[in-house]
Amino acid sequence: MLRELRCANCKKLLARIGEVTELQIKCSRCGTLNQVKAASLEQSPLSAIRPI
Repeated sequence: MLRELRCANCKKLLARIGEVTELQIKCSRCGTLNQVKAASLEQSPLSAIRPI
């Protein structure tokens, strides 16, 4: 599911993002540098599958 990333200063929609560990994006309207970090990384079900 995608979530909206809005500027912390002017609330302009900057992006719609899915799973990320870290993202920095500069607002084109007001110039504020916005940063998002994942609170925790969940292991993907596919990464638990071992090759035969």
